[in-house]
Amino acid sequence: MPPDRSRVLQQAQLLASRGQFEAAIAEWKKLATEMPGDGSIHNSIGDLHLKRNVPGEAATAFLQAASAFRAEGATLKAIATFKKVLKCDPTRYEVYRHLGDLNVERGLISSAVQDYLTLGKYYLKERRGKDALEIYKKIVVQDPSNLNAQQRVAELCVQENQQDEATKVYLQLGRERSAQGRYDEAKDAYLAVLRIEPANSEAAQFVENIKKGGTGTVNAVKPSSSVPTQKPSEPLDLLTEAIRRIDEKQYAGAEAILNQMLTREPGNPQVCQLLARLHLQRGDVQVALGEYRFLAGAALRAHDPGLAESLIQEFLSAEPNSVPLLELNGELFEEKGDHSGAALQYAKAVELLLEHPEPGMESLHEELFEKVRSLSTDEAFVNRLAARIGGDTSAEPRESVQIASEPEARIDVPSLGQSGESAGTDREEDLASHLTAPGMPSVSPAVATKEPAGSPPDHEAHYALGVAYKNMGLYEEAKEEFQVSVNSDSFYLDSALMMAVCLKEERQIAHAIRGLETVLADPRCEGAKGQAIRYELGLLYEAEEQWEKAAHAFQSIPSFHDVPQRLAALKWKQGGGDAGFKYAA
Repeated sequence: MPPDRSRVLQQAQLLASRGQFEAAIAEWKKLATEMPGDGSIHNSIGDLHLKRNVPGEAATAFLQAASAFRAEGATLKAIATFKKVLKCDPTRYEVYRHLGDLNVERGLISSAVQDYLTLGKYYLKERRGKDALEIYKKIVVQDPSNLNAQQRVAELCVQENQQDEATKVYLQLGRERSAQGRYDEAKDAYLAVLRIEPANSEAAQFVENIKKGGTGTVNAVKPSSSVPTQKPSEPLDLLTEAIRRIDEKQYAGAEAILNQMLTREPGNPQVCQLLARLHLQRGDVQVALGEYRFLAGAALRAHDPGLAESLIQEFLSAEPNSVPLLELNGELFEEKGDHSGAALQYAKAVELLLEHPEPGMESLHEELFEKVRSLSTDEAFVNRLAARIGGDTSAEPRESVQIASEPEARIDVPSLGQSGESAGTDREEDLASHLTAPGMPSVSPAVATKEPAGSPPDHEAHYALGVAYKNMGLYEEAKEEFQVSVNSDSFYLDSALMMAVCLKEERQIAHAIRGLETVLADPRCEGAKGQAIRYELGLLYEAEEQWEKAAHAFQSIPSFHDVPQRLAALKWKQGGGDAGFKYAA
């Protein structure tokens, strides 16, 4: 007969509260036996092992929990739990493979590459060449522009006696570096080819040209729905079939063909262009963004403005508000000598950054504005943009620079400490600003954590991830997650409370107080959660020795938890008088 879940949970919690952690774990394991795929059970067991100060067993439990969360599709919970494994046992490097794969699923390629690199470097240190080769190949597939990873793949192929594969990778490295004008590095790549295959005509010709004082070149290939120029190593029928499937929206089949070709010839520009187009059309915008940036940038470096313009416009036609591509478009206009056109592109990027600052790049709009100032001859235009940056919303920006965006809903909320008249505020933005410590980047709640384009944030998952980070002592990461989940009515009060708790742990008491004071002005602050907010605010006032405000907060919830005792203590601290209760009505 299966155990009664509620009874087992109650017993486990009781035992844990008494410090009987092993007995509590035994209770949880009863449930784990019946429900081995429930990640929350293994996560709770891991937390109890941590309280027992047995990090090895905790890591094992967290690994089971993370695998279960991943199996059920709870990506964010899986990531948070895998990170708990590493916090318990940093030597479990295999976890980085899982983190990399999960970040690929989320479209966060740069994070995935970092995870794979950590694992790859570990394999190199341990002299596990075959395993390292597999990981570096994964990096190249996700980030074809990473020439360092390609170099490592080539070296490992030689080490593992995969001569044909090494030749293909070195040839591609030579082409890429030549296209970028890095001729010495290109020469090194071609010399590596000749050491493997002395009769290779392409490598021999390039090296001979260098010796004669010339340079080698790699012809850029313009993207087109027509069939690209055939090479001996690129079967025409495969390229044709991939293009046909992309046109017919058979993306999985097309991607399989293109990935197969990239395995044979990593970094092939024709295949990379088709793969980028596939990702863009399928809606994998973050993946496509990195690919288009590299391809267009390579075209600019190869002095092929036509190809660069084609790639940039192809992406902007689908994502017109992409700051990185607008910036690249500005560089293209500069390359063509059209300074006014370049200034306009940079100005569009500035407008977008003012609306949605890039986390960690808060000064980017200022850098781009300097480019506008130096390139534009329209003084009035520059002054209007400067006024926008300075916060003068009365300055009307030039029509051609305005970027279409949804109007922000604003709610008039009376500020604490004001009576009658009150300025209009955006409650979520106000809350985020109050619950962010000084010196931290100002991150809009809507963009605190990037989601794959087109899918709304999973507020419950962000909240759960935030709680996991908080429990691990990763308060900065926790606040970023709560700044996303706070936008949901269902998690607004919980997220606000958790942000305040994080700030309290960081000794940012004043900021936590201001944040919860903002929450109190919200009509959603009611019921049991509203009581918890008032209680936490009272504790914060006590920590700051603001006795009268603490009394006011506690008096509004006179029977909550230990409030009667706290009120008595406050009264005693104020000499037995009732001055501390003058705000309570």
